[in-house]
Amino acid sequence: MQVSIRKWRMEDAADIAAAINNKKVQDNLRDGIPYPYTKKDAEEYIWKAITADKDTEYAFAILCDTLVVGSIAVSRLDNVHRLTAEMGYYIAEPFWGQGVTTEAVRLVCAHIFLHTDITRIFAEPYAYNTASCRVLEKAGFQLEGILRHNALKNGRTLDMKMYSLLRAYPVRPLTDMEIETAMALVRRVFDAFEAPEYSEEGVASFYSFIETQAMRRNRESGNLRLWGAFDNALLIGVAALRPPYHISLLFVDRQYHGRGIARSLLEEGFRDLWTTYGSGTVTVNSSPYAVEIYRHMGFEAADSEQSVNGLRFTPMQRELSPDCSFSRSS
Repeated sequence: MQVSIRKWRMEDAADIAAAINNKKVQDNLRDGIPYPYTKKDAEEYIWKAITADKDTEYAFAILCDTLVVGSIAVSRLDNVHRLTAEMGYYIAEPFWGQGVTTEAVRLVCAHIFLHTDITRIFAEPYAYNTASCRVLEKAGFQLEGILRHNALKNGRTLDMKMYSLLRAYPVRPLTDMEIETAMALVRRVFDAFEAPEYSEEGVASFYSFIETQAMRRNRESGNLRLWGAFDNALLIGVAALRPPYHISLLFVDRQYHGRGIARSLLEEGFRDLWTTYGSGTVTVNSSPYAVEIYRHMGFEAADSEQSVNGLRFTPMQRELSPDCSFSRSS
């Protein structure tokens, strides 16, 4: 049995009506779904799914081989929660307990993280629905807590469980073969965001610093430790740390800005340094563009803006917290 997901088609109406026209299925869903559920109801739902805002609503049919057996959808929130989305799903009763829903959840989460900037997907099953909770756990979701008396369903006040899955961008030390790719990323981001603030002398000085062989020599001598963040096999962020606690480079590919990757690079790198050097003060000579970014991570200016070899920078610093966290509040 092959499980897959795809966008809705109007010809799916009869199959989905058969799947949801079941009181046992609807008892685990939110209110507002017609019962009995007709083919016309299904057609109206499919039309709404097809015509919904493509940047906020992501609705899919769940298929076993070629048969539509269920529905799964992800809805983006707004305002400060715009990188968070809620997921809901159901599947026809004959397919319960066969791993179909778990696979559908994995597929839709992979699709959302690959094709959108959403970084957190959550679901809120009723606490009594152990099967749905197990689906989420098997798909990698973590239980965040119990929402007590959070729903009124079928005349009963119910608890709900909050589960979430976060987009993961693993961070690890760069290999020797990855340094050239890493420095190409650094130069690309530098040219887009920082080079306009520098003189020709400053740009040339920076290019000399990030030359691949120079980076390799610095790492071999122990002067720098290089870390990379990855989206699957794609390098998306780079940090160069000079022991004990100086940030020499911190660059993230422009399409991944605003996702906490710079913070993750620093946290992982400094956890490694903490084991050797213990507590200390983290320093950085921030470019004009990055000053506000560092301030959001708890850094403060240690001096006024300076210029050396055409490079403008503001010395900044902050104390390293025991958990190596770089949130503003740490």
